[in-house]
Amino acid sequence: MQSYQHQILKRVLNTLSLPMYVALPPIDHLRALLESLTLVSTLPWDVHFKILEHKNFKSDWLMPSKTKPNRVILYLHGGGYVIGSPRTHRGLAGKIAKSLEANCLLPDYRKAPEFPFPYALNDAYDSYLYLLEMGYDASDITFIGDSAGGGLTMALMLKIKDLDLPLPKAAVLLSPYVDLVNVSGSREYNARNDRFLDIFEMRRWADLYVQGNDLRHPYVSPIYGDLSELPPLLIQASESEVLYDDAVSLQKKALQQGVQAELQTWKGLVHWWHMFGGLPEAKEAIQKLVEFLKEKYEKDADYLKAS
Repeated sequence: MQSYQHQILKRVLNTLSLPMYVALPPIDHLRALLESLTLVSTLPWDVHFKILEHKNFKSDWLMPSKTKPNRVILYLHGGGYVIGSPRTHRGLAGKIAKSLEANCLLPDYRKAPEFPFPYALNDAYDSYLYLLEMGYDASDITFIGDSAGGGLTMALMLKIKDLDLPLPKAAVLLSPYVDLVNVSGSREYNARNDRFLDIFEMRRWADLYVQGNDLRHPYVSPIYGDLSELPPLLIQASESEVLYDDAVSLQKKALQQGVQAELQTWKGLVHWWHMFGGLPEAKEAIQKLVEFLKEKYEKDADYLKAS
């Protein structure tokens, strides 16, 4: 059963979306809207950050006061490859980093339509190389991505594998957007519940991102790629959100290709519920993903002690 806090949130988001059915604001207005909605998504106590300057983009470097050695997160934020930024995701990424006792790199990868595919993927790849250059081993690194950031996380791992580089320890995918072909029947049905995501016009955004490239390219829609040999995956999604079928299809294909993949589901929740950290459902989901990642780190630590 949904919490009363989530029921209120859903009503507010659905009400905000109504005027957009008449006239969709320009992308820069939508970017500003998301920034304003997530102003409450502040860093938790005892998590500090600084801004890192890369060649083509910037990143937040989140630093909890208490960290364990050899633990670091690469967090790729969502937003349909068009909106979103470290500012919109500092709160969520900071909560996860603090709970995991890990530093976190949160890149502000370049967005469409100004920077279409493969700019976002190239920036994500450069972020991974940055962590390796800092001295982290691949086994120290976990990937987390939500929505389009989840699809970007999968695409990044496929690229890393294709280049014969070491893969990260594990990946967590929050309502991942892994199929830009967008043929799932449940997307239209679930849009009645998940209006706030539907209003951002996923089909139009896919075209803005791809701009003439093949929608079925594995680096665009990772569900069409070879997932074998990828690290363990945790996928979280709500059964009533627009991207639910993406999550189900991803787990099914990963299991078929020999990848450890766990799917955790909720009922009735809006897309991006993780972002609203005061929700009981958000706290539960964050706790579950942190437990998943801690188990991976501690299992490897026990193995090293035994050997």
